[in-house]
Amino acid sequence: MAIGMISALTSAFFFIYFLNKRVILIGLVICCGALRMSFDSDKVSQEFFTQKEISGMVQSVDRRLDKTLVTVKEVQSGKTIQVSLHSKTAALPGDTVSVFGQLEKPKDFLTDTGRTFEYQNYLRSKGIVAIVSNGSVHVSALGRFSLNRLATIVRFHIALTFSKYVSFPTDGMVSGMIVGYQGSLPDWLSNLFRTTGVLHVLVLSGENIVILATFLAVVLKPVPFKLRTIITALAIIMIVLISGAGVAAVRSGIMGSIALAAGLLKRGYVPLRALTISMLFFFFYSPSTLFIDPGFHLSVLATMFMILILPKAKKAFAFLPERFNAKEILILAICMPLFMLPYTMYFSGLEPLASAPANILMVFVTPLVMLLGTIILFVSWVPPIATLLGGLLSFVGTATIALLKLLDTLPQLNTPPVEWWGVLVAYGIFFIVVLRKEIRLHSSSFVQGSR
Repeated sequence: MAIGMISALTSAFFFIYFLNKRVILIGLVICCGALRMSFDSDKVSQEFFTQKEISGMVQSVDRRLDKTLVTVKEVQSGKTIQVSLHSKTAALPGDTVSVFGQLEKPKDFLTDTGRTFEYQNYLRSKGIVAIVSNGSVHVSALGRFSLNRLATIVRFHIALTFSKYVSFPTDGMVSGMIVGYQGSLPDWLSNLFRTTGVLHVLVLSGENIVILATFLAVVLKPVPFKLRTIITALAIIMIVLISGAGVAAVRSGIMGSIALAAGLLKRGYVPLRALTISMLFFFFYSPSTLFIDPGFHLSVLATMFMILILPKAKKAFAFLPERFNAKEILILAICMPLFMLPYTMYFSGLEPLASAPANILMVFVTPLVMLLGTIILFVSWVPPIATLLGGLLSFVGTATIALLKLLDTLPQLNTPPVEWWGVLVAYGIFFIVVLRKEIRLHSSSFVQGSR
């Protein structure tokens, strides 16, 4: 309920910011409708949770080092189930499979910081109503061609290529940065990135897509502008699909595509409007994501900081050096965690002191890793070159992990818990203070326009 309230009011803020009567009305109706949908749970009878064999179609396959998560949509009831396997499976999206195991209701659990993670609601945001902790999956019929099936095959092939030419566990880091693949990441490495505040680089986010677009802009410079824009847009869509279409990747992909379309149509690009459109997409595609998924909330907050706060912060920190983009790097590394603090206090309570230096480190490492990784994919048919570049990338990855381990020795602050209304009040006050001039300007325009 708390997350739903915060998300709905945040959505309303985006619409109200434009101060158009029709948009305000549509925005409030959508927010109220979405909020109601977030509270309407899909009723599942207790008899559904029993040990049995079901038949269904595979929706996704998520490989990890120690297990494989397969989501299956049951044919009879139409409900989606997540099956955890302790081995790899040949099943792919679109395959018809039979699943045997104990169907259980997902349970919320306590994190290391004492916060309760609403695991049941989190899975519901993905349409999953039951889990099978230790089941078996047998393919009974192969699926037909689909974009989801093709994207999954390509994702596994990319991860396999990196594992061939890049040493472990750097191959997992590279796969995470380029296609958001988590199947080659050991738990200790994921925890290292989390405790140093740079876990976001291991999923396909806006930063990764910007790097991809910049790389393509350089490579395709001789190509005519319109064709270059279309190729870049198709590449963004492809990489979002290959990554598994996570919420951060989809949001970034939508905003990036809108920016490219604006350039192609020679129209102005309004980032806040693009963010609103991406949120509207999730309202129709997966409304519960707006209210439950913490990854989506963090992604939206980070984007809001880039759009609304970063330009003002640059003026406030005018004394910082401009060379090598140092000003923006320092502001993002220091001010971004402070901006995220209210939500962090509500969700996890962990605020690592290593976050600022670790993020500065990854600003330089991430583009280099993505560039070398992308080149390896293109030259993988020439093993000697791929092996040479893989060795260089392995060195970069090993050095990065060593530096993160050093930074991880810094203490972590365990912040006191904050209720949802505290987060709402904190961000409300913050935006009113920081955007007071813009609010007054738009308010006066709205009053004059309504006369």
